[in-house]
Amino acid sequence: MLVMMLGGQGDVTCMATIPDDMEVEAHFFAKEDGIIAGIALAETIFNEVDPSLKVEWSQKDGDYVHKGLKFGKVHGRAHKIVRAERVVLNFMQWMGGITTQTKAMAIVAHPALIFETTKTAPVLHLVDKWVV
Repeated sequence: MLVMMLGGQGDVTCMATIPDDMEVEAHFFAKEDGIIAGIALAETIFNEVDPSLKVEWSQKDGDYVHKGLKFGKVHGRAHKIVRAERVVLNFMQWMGGITTQTKAMAIVAHPALIFETTKTAPVLHLVDKWVV
């Protein structure tokens, strides 16, 4: 599944405009208030694309963040970062959204407990269960 998501050779615009050996540093910023989720999966994806990419986080899964907070960075070849970043961001936004909404529902439902279900998005069942 990851190979399919990452696509073939990479981003064609990046390949046409950025030198192959260019090194960059990209930063992760929270788009809105919420709970971070998916850091381990992000690291796996970056490692799968290029094991030499260096990823650092200032927050961990489960931490609450405010809109605009810089919570991580990745350093390495621009082409490799661009190839992985869309998949990483899609998963982290999906997982963070589920985690944030589940936490909000758990607060409202207290003392009742909330459990994950098998009624999740196809193919993403394990990811959805992981963040609840």
